[in-house]
Formats: sequence, structure tokens, C-alpha cells
Amino acid sequence: MLAASLGRVDLHGWIALGTLAAAAALFLSRRLPLALVALAIPVVLFATGTLRDPADALAGFRSPALVALGAVFVLGAGLQGSGVTTLVARALGRRGRGAPGRLVLLVCLAAAALSAVMPNAAVVAVLLPAVLAVARRAGVAPALLLLPLSFAAILGGATTLIGTAPNLLLAESLREAGGGELGMFAFLPAALPAALLGIGFLALAAPRVLARREGDPESEAGATDPQRLVQQYGLSGKLTRLRIGRNSRLLGKSLVEAGLGRRYGVSVMAVEHAGGGPRWRAPEPDYRLQWGDDLYLEGDEEAVWRLAEEQEARIGLTTAGHADRVLDHGIVLAEAMVAPRSPAVGRTLDELEFRRRFGLSVLALGRGGRPLQEHLGSVPLAVGDTLLVAGQRRALDELRRDADFILLTDPAAEAHDLGKAPLGLLFLLVAVLPPVFGWAPFAISALAGAIGMAATGCVPLADSGRLVEWRVLALIAGTMPLGLALERHGVAAAAAAAVARLAAAGPGPALAGLYLLAALLTSVTSNAAAAVVLAPVALGAAGASGLDPGTAALAVALGCSCAFLVPFSNQCHLLVLGRGGYRPRDFLVLGLPVSLLAGAVVVGVLAHF
Repeated sequence: MLAASLGRVDLHGWIALGTLAAAAALFLSRRLPLALVALAIPVVLFATGTLRDPADALAGFRSPALVALGAVFVLGAGLQGSGVTTLVARALGRRGRGAPGRLVLLVCLAAAALSAVMPNAAVVAVLLPAVLAVARRAGVAPALLLLPLSFAAILGGATTLIGTAPNLLLAESLREAGGGELGMFAFLPAALPAALLGIGFLALAAPRVLARREGDPESEAGATDPQRLVQQYGLSGKLTRLRIGRNSRLLGKSLVEAGLGRRYGVSVMAVEHAGGGPRWRAPEPDYRLQWGDDLYLEGDEEAVWRLAEEQEARIGLTTAGHADRVLDHGIVLAEAMVAPRSPAVGRTLDELEFRRRFGLSVLALGRGGRPLQEHLGSVPLAVGDTLLVAGQRRALDELRRDADFILLTDPAAEAHDLGKAPLGLLFLLVAVLPPVFGWAPFAISALAGAIGMAATGCVPLADSGRLVEWRVLALIAGTMPLGLALERHGVAAAAAAAVARLAAAGPGPALAGLYLLAALLTSVTSNAAAAVVLAPVALGAAGASGLDPGTAALAVALGCSCAFLVPFSNQCHLLVLGRGGYRPRDFLVLGLPVSLLAGAVVVGVLAHF
């Protein structure tokens, strides 16, 4: 059926199809940044003559959907900066007690509600500290709540036009094709029942599937936060004490000049000063080592001995109590996560000058549930990586205020101007209401709302550009010409004809085919890329089978939000993957039923539209 249709595809159509396959393989392998692969697509299509007009090859950069999505990122940051999301997180923390199923339900409902009006990954990042606090207070493993948090953010994002990129992209494609408008809440009749059913399933199944994971409080019962962090990151709880003598080569050097982390892979947790002034000092980068100082180091034992030998310093005896002794003198342990939009992604701690910038020592790095403790300065950071840091409280305040990292310790202390919460809600309404009443297209109203957020300080003007997910926008701009090429050279028509044949048995099979295509392509590329590529397929299938174009577009858009089966199919999953200690099997066991339930509800509702 599909093979016969593909027989009418011309040479350039096969080039476009090959480009799609190559891009999908590179997306799946993650060997190159997704945005880089996407931006190469217009170049390939133009160079091969598949799209001869440069305006067509660069069509993605002039799309109103791109403007709207960029504005949505700023709106989401404004809700966070104005304190709206903080109020939700605090309410969640106050009510976070009870049976495990009730906890999962509360977390999922909060995440789904916020995801309807702000980007999914931002919702997970905002709620993550509060959810960890709820888990500690309730005495349950964080893994019980974090994967449901990620799933619920994706389910909730599908309910409105602004909740996720595929909804915006399909709505814009439908409008440009003259197929009508998808309003702000056009997705709600199908997406809301699917979200509620998925959340209900998670509340029942997650306590059984995720009841016992690594990091379960059974091994941490009664542990304080520092003790919990020491256990979680596999640190010994003992520190090596290094004494600076009269002949030490470290004498008179600052900690930055000494470069102990770069040269030996060890971290300085604290300095016990022998001279005048405060006895205990945080490892500030400009502190100069003096005779009699004791450095408390965390790192490989052989590396510490090599350090002592080469720098002519003396190793002293330590006990497990030394860690508590250090923490009792103003040095605190904390955990931070690399934020989803952080420029730190792909860069090392040395390149970021982390110690000089924050005055904090990184003792360990967590990735994918595994701690790394050696040569941390040379490891490129990834989204969702966690850092175990040590330093003074004022240094942690600096880290908390930095948008590149999410401080997971003491979430209630996060500083937000809650007095701006009414302004945040006002400008959200400025973005949402005009398209609902037909006063203005969403790209214009969203831009107006984002400008209002920035002008009133809900989002600092200096940070406005940095809060936009440029990688996502590049991914969309790069893949849009691919959708155009597939449509122009017959590939989209061939796929649409195959889907249209399913409509002979009724609208249900055709809609199920579109939904399944979107879900599969999302799993191997990204939801935005899948939406761009399949938009012409949906509209072509509607024209060939008599389906309503809006209904076909909804099936693809909601299928693109079916990203539950593999850890790397959505950025939300990356934020919780390491912190929850999840395995790929966990995503499959919970994600497959959620995918089937959501798909059945969506197709069933749309078939009776």
C-alpha cells in the first residue's frame, strides 16, 4: 500500500526521505547536538536542489510559530520569576503528606496544571526541589514521584495551544493551509481526559512499580541532608587532611593557582586556618594557603598521596567525625542540577571557572544515577547532571540566584518577588485571551505578554534572551524546510494516501495511524521535528479521506506528546533520570500503559468529533 504510493515519488523526494532518515539516526545517537543536525538540513536540501529557492530552504526562520514559541519561553520564565510557580510549589509542599498514591496524584496534578501554560521542562525544573522535599518529609524514595512528575508535565502540556511546541506548530500549519484555526483550548476535549486517565494510572501503578529503587529511604532513614548526600554520591564520609608545612610548594598560593582539582582530581571541602581571624574557612578561590593550614580533601586516595608527595605536604589522620566537624563550622553541603536552558551544557567546570565564579567546591557529579568523583573539572556537563557542592551559605545564595543551575537543597529559600505574581498572571491573560476571542493571532498576543513580563521586571531584561530555548527554536527552524520538501516532492502525499486508505474502515483507524506515526517519529527524533514533518501528511490524509483537517492535525499534535517509552525522548525525562536512579525498563513499564491509554482516549474522542 505505502510501497505503491512511494513508487510515484521523484528523485528529490527520495533525497528528502534520506535526509529525514539520516537526521533521525543522528538524533537517536545523540553524537551531535540536535540543533546542529537540524540546521544542517536546509543546507543539504538546497545543495542537492531539493529546495532550489533559498527562501524555501530558510522558511523555518520566518514562521510565526517560531515567534510564538520564543514568547512562550519568556512567559514561562515570567511566571517563575514573578513567584506564581513558587506559590504552587509551596502549596504542594504543605499538602505533600499521606499515602504514596495520594502523593503521586498531588504531584501529577500540580505539574499538569502548570504545564498547560508554560514549557514542560521548565515546570519539572521549578517543581523538582519541592517534590524532593515532599519525598523527604513523607519518607518515600524520590524515584516514586519524579518519573510521574515528568510524565504529568508532558500530559498537561498537550491540553492547550501554548503547552507544548507541537500544538503551536500544527495550529500554524493548519492556518497556513487554509484549514481553519485551532484555538487555545481546541486540544482540551481529547487531551484532558487522556491526561486525567494517565495521571490516575500513575497514582495507582507508580507506588507498585517504583516502590523500591536505589536511594530508597530504607538506607537513609533518619539521615540528615548532608548524611543523605554523602551516601547518595558514594562518598566515604571521611576526609583526607593535608597539612601545609614550611617547605610546602603550596605555601603562599591561592586555591585557584594551586589547581588541585585540575591537576589531581581532588576537591577542597574546607580549610582549617592556623593563624589569626576565622579558624574555619570555605574554599574560596582567592584564599592563599599559609603555614599550618589544614586542607580537608575529598578524592581518590592515590591522587591525594601523589599530591602530598609532589607538593611536599603532610597527610594527617582523619576519622569519620571530621566530616561532621567541618559541617559544624559553617561549611554546608548542597546539591545543584544543570538547568535545561543553561549555557553550561556541553562545557566543563574548568571552562566555567565554577570555583572562582561561586566560591564553591564540587565534590562529586551525578549522571544517570551514577556518581563521578574524579577529574570533575574536565567532564562536559549535560542537562540533568547534579553537582554535590560544599561552601558557605552566602556562596550557595549566589548559586541559587544563577539561572544556569537549580539548587535542589532548601527549595523554600528560593528568592522570588511574590509581589509581582498578579502582574505575571495579568500578562499571561494578555497572551491567552486575544486569540480565544479572535482579537489577535497568538504570535502577536504572546509577544505582547512576553514584552509586558520583561518591562515590569517579572523577567529581568538582561535575562530575557537567555531564557529562550534557542536549541529548540533552531531544531524547529531547521526541520521546517524538510516538511516542505517532503510535501513538494510527493513523500507526504504517499504517506497521506496510505493513511487515507485506513479511513475506509472509519475515521478511527486513520486517526490511529496518524497518532502512531507521530508517537514513533517523536521517539526517534523530537516532538517538534515530528510535528513539522508530519503536518503535511495529516493535512494530505484529511483531504484524501474526507477527515476534518483540524481533527487530523489534532491527532498528530497529540501523538507528538506521546513521549513516554524512552528516557531521551523528552527533556523532562533527562531532568529526573539521574536523580531518580531510573533504568530504561522503568520508562517502558510505566510509559507503555500510559501511551496506550492516552492513545485510545485521544483517538476515541477525535473519531466522534
